[in-house]
Amino acid sequence: MEAHLTKLLADLEQLGRENDARETDHKKKMLNLEPDTARLLYILLRNSNAKRVLEIGTSNGYSTIWLAHAVAAKGGHVTTIDVSTEKQTMARENLRRAGLLESVEMLLGKAGTI
Repeated sequence: MEAHLTKLLADLEQLGRENDARETDHKKKMLNLEPDTARLLYILLRNSNAKRVLEIGTSNGYSTIWLAHAVAAKGGHVTTIDVSTEKQTMARENLRRAGLLESVEMLLGKAGTI
């Protein structure tokens, strides 16, 4: 994984932990995957033939970056759904910074409805 992407993910991980430690409203928590879990998903996707991934709960885009990076090299893409406009905006910027925005379709709304 490229150095700029590793740094961005480390920064998002830290910001997510700090946010979740101080935030009392569950809807405002980032609830990011644990780094080891994210790496495992990345490895499994890289070693599979998967080209389409559905993520429910975009949050700040931490896991979306892992997923998109894993499938983008094979021409794959991620569809991610979140109910929060604020979180989707944050995720969009983080995906742009990661250089993966074109590999992700972002949907706003309830997953059960979409």
